[in-house]
This record gives sequence, C-alpha cells and structure tokens, in this order.
Amino acid sequence: MQVWVGLTTSDLTGLEHSPGLSFRAQSGRTQVYQGGRLLFDTASLRVHSADQVLSVEGRKADLREPLILKTSGRLSGFYIDNLKRAGIKGAPFYRGDLRIAKSGNKVRVSLYLDLDSYLAGVLAAEMPASYHIEALKGQALCARTYALHPRLPHDLDKVNVCDSFLCCQYFAGHSAALDTRIDKAISTTASEVLVYDDKPILALFSSNAGGHTENYENCFSDPLSGAFPPPPLPYLKGVAEGQFAMAPGNEDFLRYLWANRQNKNFSADTWSAKFFFSHSFSSESLEAHMHHVAEKLASNRESAPFVVPAPAGFGRILGLRVLKRGVSGVAIEIAVDTDKGHWIFRKELIIRKLFENADLKLKRLNSARIFFDQDFHSALKGAKAKALKSLTVYGLGYGHGVGFQQQGAQGHALKGLDYRAILSHYFNGVNIEKV
Repeated sequence: MQVWVGLTTSDLTGLEHSPGLSFRAQSGRTQVYQGGRLLFDTASLRVHSADQVLSVEGRKADLREPLILKTSGRLSGFYIDNLKRAGIKGAPFYRGDLRIAKSGNKVRVSLYLDLDSYLAGVLAAEMPASYHIEALKGQALCARTYALHPRLPHDLDKVNVCDSFLCCQYFAGHSAALDTRIDKAISTTASEVLVYDDKPILALFSSNAGGHTENYENCFSDPLSGAFPPPPLPYLKGVAEGQFAMAPGNEDFLRYLWANRQNKNFSADTWSAKFFFSHSFSSESLEAHMHHVAEKLASNRESAPFVVPAPAGFGRILGLRVLKRGVSGVAIEIAVDTDKGHWIFRKELIIRKLFENADLKLKRLNSARIFFDQDFHSALKGAKAKALKSLTVYGLGYGHGVGFQQQGAQGHALKGLDYRAILSHYFNGVNIEKV
C-alpha cells in the first residue's frame, strides 16, 4: 500500500513553502517527470525552487504542472535543504518519490512511499527504539491505522496525511539505517490495523497520560464542524493505569496521583519523568504574559470559539478556577477571574497554551491534567476581592492523554503484556485485522 505524505514547513504549521528549497538526490539515477513525460534522467540531481520556477540541473522548469522526482536504488532518496526537523541534524532525508507543485507564489512538497516505509519514519520519530518490542508493536498498529484514518482529512491537499505532530503524527524522514527493533515491530505486525464496526479507528496516541487516559470528547473538537464537545467515540474511553484507592475525575484524584509520583510501581507510567510537572508564577509575571496570550487566543480564528472574554478586557488576576473536568481529571474548562470580569477557556490544548510564559521559557503546559495552589495578597480596604500573589500549577502527564499512551504501553510491556493486550487496554471493543 502506498501513501502520500504532505511535508510541512520547518515550524510544522503549514504545507506551503516559500521559494528557496533545494532538493538533492543521495545516490543512484534520478528521473524528473512532468505531465507523465520524462524531462531528465541524471546521475546527479540538484533542484532549487525560486519564484515558482525550479532550476533542474541548470535548466528551468515551470510549475504549470507538478514535477515528480524519482530515484532508483533501494536505499536512495532525497535531501531537502533549508528544511528543519527536530531531532535531525542537517537536512532531512526522504525515501520515496517527491511531488513539487505550485501553490500561489509558494510550493507544496509531497512524498509518495510505501506505507511501511512511512511507518519506519513515524516510529523513529515518535517512540524510542529502546522500548520493549511489544510497546513498539502497539505503536506500529496505531501509526498504521492513523495513516488510514487521520483525524483531519487532507483530501483537499491531495495527500493522505501530513508529517506534523501538530496535525497528524510526526514523520521526520528516514535515517541512514533503520533500527532493527523498529523494523521488527513493523514487519511482525504487517498489514495489521485497529478496527471498530469494520472500519479503521481514529488511533490517537500521546506520550504520557499521567495515570489515567481520557475520553475523546473531553479533549478534541469535531474535525469538520469544530463543535466542542464532539460526539463521543465508543473505543476512546479513559482507563486507569493502576489499581487506585480513589475514584478518578476530580482535583482530589489528581492530588492523590501527584502524592504518589515517586512510586515507580504505582501505575504503568510513573516510571517516566514525564509523569508529572510543576510551574510557579508570580502574579506580575502571570499577568504580564497571560494578558497578551488570552487576547491572542481570543482573536485567533482557530482558538476563538473556545474563549469567552470578559467584556471589559483582561484586568488584574484575582484567581483561577477549574470549572469542568474529564474522567482523568483533565481540565476541560477553566475561569480566569480578573477585576474586569471572568474569562472562560475551554478545551485542553487551549488551556495549555494559556500558560505560555517567556519568563519561564514555557510555550504551553505539558498537559491539562492540572490543579492549582494559589497565594493571595491581603484584601485592600474597599476591594471586593483579594488579588492573586502567586500561582503554582501542578500537572500530570505529557500530551492529550487520549487513546494509546506510549510510556504506559512500555510499563505494561515490561510487566508481561503483549501488544494485543496493551491495545485492548487502551481501545475499548476494538479488533485487530489485516488490510
């Protein structure tokens, strides 16, 4: 099975690249096609994009029709200079055919390759190869299934998936040699996917769920309508990662997990440093940055539907409150009380972004499974409420926490569960079938 993968910009936010990308073949002969016609067949290829025209071996090729670049040789492929990928030194390397197409005054770049070759890049980028083989197998099935059923459709982009973890799953290209453990995880689960009602599921995964995974509808909006919450998915229900003495879903549960964070046997994911985090803010630092972040979220087209601003603007912070939580304790809705009114923020990723803070070099919280300790100034005479003095945010996990969690899978594998049992734990009522 072959797939088209859209290659995003260096910041992983878009599919349209400014002029200036350079493509070069690693080895072997290269063929350049346009409209089904062979333009070049060369042993050494360099292609440079500029002003909607590509320089190919010193000659010009316009982009009225896309160019297709093909290489021969099992291990041959292309480097794309001026494209950056986290975890990759130098230019990323891709095995497969490249399609370079005009898009306004920019270009789009897509990769056409075998599904398992794509999975090799995903697993290398998403999970350490040192993980237990059963955890790697579980990740392979999630990645293969996700390629067949991504959360956001890319039909209009003429690709199946993109390479960004902000949208799909992270694919940073190919290394010089595929790790044998990743190769084994892919080959021993060949063609296997996760199925519910005879269809590939939405196989979501994250790094660490902080002791308990979450329901789909509590973290994601509907990919087509944008509605939040979306209709629930029966196979994406939150599950506990240990035998806990408390019922989940509230702040007391999160504090209970936090108190046991150093117990490596407490749950399947406490072994990892990503199980917990904390950040302390002074009121001055919090107000200086949250003021701007809140207004940015309220004005951004994608995040605005999940923000309810106070009519009078953002004032001095009086305190923060979690108004609604999911089954794992994840914050679904919080209020920031200011002396100018209450701001409401909904959905876990929006809540995480709200805490962006340059003083702490913090882009977003690791997760929204959070609770607060707040210290207040003494009430001033005539004031209606105390003002916030400092805030500490305590959190659990890393990522949205819906579906398969990689570090929990590692914990379960080390305790003897195979990949089928691990996947059954995270995806309720799902079957494993071959496609």
